[in-house]
Amino acid sequence: MEKLLQTSNNPASEPKLKKIGAEWQAGVVWNGDEGTITTTALPLEEAPNWDSILRLWGLDPTQFRVVEPVLFNVWGNPDATLNRQWKGKVVQIADDTRKEDLSKLEKEIKKHKPKLKTSFIGEGAMIVVLSDWQIGKADGDGLKGTIERILNGIDKVEVRIKELEKLKRPIGKLMVLWTGDSIEGCVGHYAQQTFSVELDRRDQVKVARRLLRDALMRWSKYFTEVQVLAVGGNHGENRNGAGKSYTSLNDNDDVAIVEQVAEILESNPEAYGHIQFAIPKDRLSITAEAAGWVLGITHGHTARRGGTGTEQKLRRWLEGQSLGRRSVGGADVLVSGHYHHFRVADWGGCVWLQAPAMDGGSAWWQEMSGEKSESGILTFCMYPEIRVTDIAILK
Repeated sequence: MEKLLQTSNNPASEPKLKKIGAEWQAGVVWNGDEGTITTTALPLEEAPNWDSILRLWGLDPTQFRVVEPVLFNVWGNPDATLNRQWKGKVVQIADDTRKEDLSKLEKEIKKHKPKLKTSFIGEGAMIVVLSDWQIGKADGDGLKGTIERILNGIDKVEVRIKELEKLKRPIGKLMVLWTGDSIEGCVGHYAQQTFSVELDRRDQVKVARRLLRDALMRWSKYFTEVQVLAVGGNHGENRNGAGKSYTSLNDNDDVAIVEQVAEILESNPEAYGHIQFAIPKDRLSITAEAAGWVLGITHGHTARRGGTGTEQKLRRWLEGQSLGRRSVGGADVLVSGHYHHFRVADWGGCVWLQAPAMDGGSAWWQEMSGEKSESGILTFCMYPEIRVTDIAILK
């Protein structure tokens, strides 16, 4: 009797109670797109807290959720205790939302009807960039070919103006950017320059002046406001035999040509009084307002740091101008010449456009690199709500 009443301290000797029913294995199974989560045994009256259960198995409730179908399983122990397990489908919230968004987008695509007209708010500006004519240069097709390209370009700009009118672009202003190197010069830029140029300095200036004058006289009749911005380039500098500019930044044939054209047109204010000129003194960059944006121009020959690529050099140069609190450092759009090829880059706060040249190429550069750039006149438009659009290279 005493033996019967004794309690054993050995759990192994305790009689085991068998569960009635089938128990699921608790845990998470994930197949890559969706999965299944199974709880441990819960009291019959307790509903699962899925957020807590997801965390228990290492899943973030902000990234995953349990959706239908949700199953449960109930079994009883011999002591009359009832247990319940829950099993549900797990999906990623981001994936599920993406599917819903995709469905909405598909409906919008089906409902979309093309707009026949593109509306522009406010008056815009048409920009024409005259870059690197290098009148007098013999390379390629020489002086004759350069003049033919420029004359053809003047015609093409007029055609482009009419094209934009047909497109209903609200352009109220023409801005002509003279980015330098309008003439070749005669000495100080490369070894064969004096021997190879086809015109002396006076005649180079004369040809460039007459071409610019004629271009402005023709284009200005389509606009009520025309603005000409000019900067000097390295070929316009007054250089000595050692290849160094020895006077001042102001002593530059590029800006002198524009100054001369301005005086010519000022003699007829009735026809050309709406043409305004902005010519810097002792500076190699200038800015102006264009459709509410700050437009800056520079030739580009002073951008010498920042790497071997053109874009890296100009970007580093602009960063320096910004740190120096110079006006061009705040440009929304920067236009440069000098490098003779077309490039465009969006730097976030500033869109940079590199204008192509109009000369016949460079025999020296082609021999050195094998490269030859396409010539042309860069044109684009600026609007209050669109910084740069309607880009075209006229050839």
